[in-house]
Amino acid sequence: MALSRLSLRELQSRPARSLLTLLSIIIGAGAIVATYIASDSARLAQRAMVQNVTGNAQLEIQAAGGGSFDIRDVLFLKEIPGISVISPSVRRYSTLATLDAEGKPDRKLRVQLLGVDFDEDRKVRNVEFIAGKDPYAASEVDLQDEPRTSALVPEVWCDEGLAKSAKLAIGQEIKLLTKTGNQTASIAGFVKSNTAASAFQSAVLLAPTRTIQKWTRSTNKLDLVQLMIEDSDRVESIREQIAGKLPEGVYVRQPPMRSELANESTVAIQRGLLIATIFSLVMAGFIIFNTFQMNVGERRRQLGILRAIGTTRKQILTMVLREAAVLGLVGSVLGCFLGYLGADLLNQSTASLLGISIPSSGVGIAPIAIAIGCGFFVSMLGAFIPAMTAARASPSDAMKSVPQSDSKALWAAWFLAGCVVIALGLLIFWASTYGFISVRLGTVGIVMVILGVILLLPASLPWLTKIAAAPLMVWMPVEASLARRQVLRHPGRAAMTIGILLVAMAMGLGMAFTIKDNIRDVQFWYKRTIVGDFFVRAAMPDMSSGHAADMPEGFPEKVAALDGVLLSDTMRFVSARSGELSVIVIVREFNSSTQDYFDLVQGQGEQVLEGIRQGQVVLGSVLAERSRLKVGDQMELETNEGKIRIPVAGVTNEYLAGGLTLYMQAQQAKRLLSVDGTDAVIVRADPSKRSEVKQALLKLADAEGLMVQSFQEMADMVENMIRGVVGGLWVVLALGAVIAAFGLINTLAMNILEQTREIGMLRVVAMTRQQVRKMILAQALIMAIIGILPGLVLGVGMAAAMNLSTLIVTGHAVRFQWYPGFMVAALIAEIVIVVLSAMFPAERAARLNLAKAMQYE
Repeated sequence: MALSRLSLRELQSRPARSLLTLLSIIIGAGAIVATYIASDSARLAQRAMVQNVTGNAQLEIQAAGGGSFDIRDVLFLKEIPGISVISPSVRRYSTLATLDAEGKPDRKLRVQLLGVDFDEDRKVRNVEFIAGKDPYAASEVDLQDEPRTSALVPEVWCDEGLAKSAKLAIGQEIKLLTKTGNQTASIAGFVKSNTAASAFQSAVLLAPTRTIQKWTRSTNKLDLVQLMIEDSDRVESIREQIAGKLPEGVYVRQPPMRSELANESTVAIQRGLLIATIFSLVMAGFIIFNTFQMNVGERRRQLGILRAIGTTRKQILTMVLREAAVLGLVGSVLGCFLGYLGADLLNQSTASLLGISIPSSGVGIAPIAIAIGCGFFVSMLGAFIPAMTAARASPSDAMKSVPQSDSKALWAAWFLAGCVVIALGLLIFWASTYGFISVRLGTVGIVMVILGVILLLPASLPWLTKIAAAPLMVWMPVEASLARRQVLRHPGRAAMTIGILLVAMAMGLGMAFTIKDNIRDVQFWYKRTIVGDFFVRAAMPDMSSGHAADMPEGFPEKVAALDGVLLSDTMRFVSARSGELSVIVIVREFNSSTQDYFDLVQGQGEQVLEGIRQGQVVLGSVLAERSRLKVGDQMELETNEGKIRIPVAGVTNEYLAGGLTLYMQAQQAKRLLSVDGTDAVIVRADPSKRSEVKQALLKLADAEGLMVQSFQEMADMVENMIRGVVGGLWVVLALGAVIAAFGLINTLAMNILEQTREIGMLRVVAMTRQQVRKMILAQALIMAIIGILPGLVLGVGMAAAMNLSTLIVTGHAVRFQWYPGFMVAALIAEIVIVVLSAMFPAERAARLNLAKAMQYE
């Protein structure tokens, strides 16, 4: 009881020290919660991006080759528990004719007819109702029920893009050429698909499934069934269960673009977020441990007196650990609230600054449990080690007014341990990158390398501080010399403070480089591979099947003959198989004299073009990695002539269809795959005649029932998709800087408390307040230089390593790029943060009461 009262009195008598200790725990726990929430927000933004590309379906059922299958083959789906949404659909192609005042056709358009169950369709596709009659505001329809009808004339819903292009109005009657003849339908309303695929598939008319089946003589036939699963962890088990019940020729799988984008194209971002979360734990641990080391170490004289009057070692340990437990729990709980508020504030600020939407993340049990557990455990550990040291020391040594410097006995062992940890980290990263162990363990390897570098610091501080203090000696020689000596008094504590700065710089710079590299890679890809000014099409195909409506025969030649058209090229998408992989074959004429088709990873430009014109193929990067093929190898492809092997002319970075693509020249595709017709015409116009070309294309397309789209629309779509993800990642980076700043402020403030007596003596012997400020600032700058410069090198190395592993794991060649301007900006920003962080502790040290300072123990 007496020791409990002593602990309480000690906390009350040293409010500054107690408050700073509590604040360190709040910062540490808050850092964990805030980073977790910010990372989760970035993951939610990434997930939203993937869903915007692919829709919400987690599984889909299709027939082999993209054909139809009988509805009775999938009726068993209702009996499988865990499936929350079953959305069947039928896709057919038709010619739409608008009617004049006399009811005669006056314009024609090629369109896709999409038959859906409206009640289920909205759950799997991101569709927005625009105007007219809402097709989704009605009761559920069973798979085998008759469709709802509300008029004598069947109703269809028109895509907003098609309506604008064809100048269609709500209530307008149209005619559709189908297998059962001309069908009259009424435009009931407009809808808009918010998936990225809508940029390709806007020539769409929606109607109930049974209506399309009736028109196209495909009763009881379906082309696709999309499924949503209640528990995402059960997707694979439910897929296996469904696969066992499907007839031969019908298969179930994850949507190709979803699986590729979710699991491969965003690997680097996911790994960066995981590293940020782990580093927040490391920084939090350093901040808390360092503060408790100083807190308990500062009380060594008091603990020595207690030992001298008969207090046992166990009683001292119990007293100190009790204090640590109380401060650890209180600080961790407060830190959880602060972390949530901080992350939410940063999310909102970033969203407002960048003009984007960053999804908010709820606070789950996991981050709170981790934060409280980490805060409590590290508080106990940070208090236990110095308390045990004080308890084991003789009372006479512990009661000395002037403490000894840290023992140097352990620093050589720490240095050796650091070398071992670095070597193990590099080995783990190498093994994970090349597939010997799980790729997730590569993150552990990166963290181990950085922790190993921190372990090298205590033994290296004598010469590191000499180097760091050298430039400061020119400006403030006395203050810099004193500051260096103070840093060297406690190498272990200094190493942890430096570690906070090193981790913040490495994490921030590494993630920033990775973000910028991935953004630049996507931007470079679409600007390089989709070159042109206009895109003329009927309806783009489903990227998993390759089926689409043909363009009129001879249309590409008419486009090429227009005045102002510098170059026109055709494009066709077809589905094919290579071994066990389903691939999309992109067929083009390749009639440009220069290589402006590919973002090449392997192969030389002119040689690749010459090879593809001679019947060779160019592979998407993911397909090449999956198939283990390189330039000069031969790829197996199922064709009209059976399985044949085709030479590989090059490998290109590719994001369409998840990179599982190959490029083939039109004549070769016609011979091997019976590919004929055109899905789209890419037009490159004379810049001085671009507006005239656009008007001529619109007129020509209008006469043929086609659509003209600007490439700027596609560029805007890609940029908007990634903006939310990038915003969430910048929040994580900002949090790293904030955590480092608060950690440094707190550590310097604790350092000043520990130096109170020494600063008082220096002031007595004529050191001015300005010199005290410079000395504290010099301490901060010395530690900053030692932490920031290695952190800069490690951050750049971490980004390069993640880019390398992204290529090996996913096949996407995300090129590492130097950003010297950004590196200089990050270096300056970190130094500014250090200087600002040192201002408050320096001012407090300069204004110490000399009489109280000399009596401070």
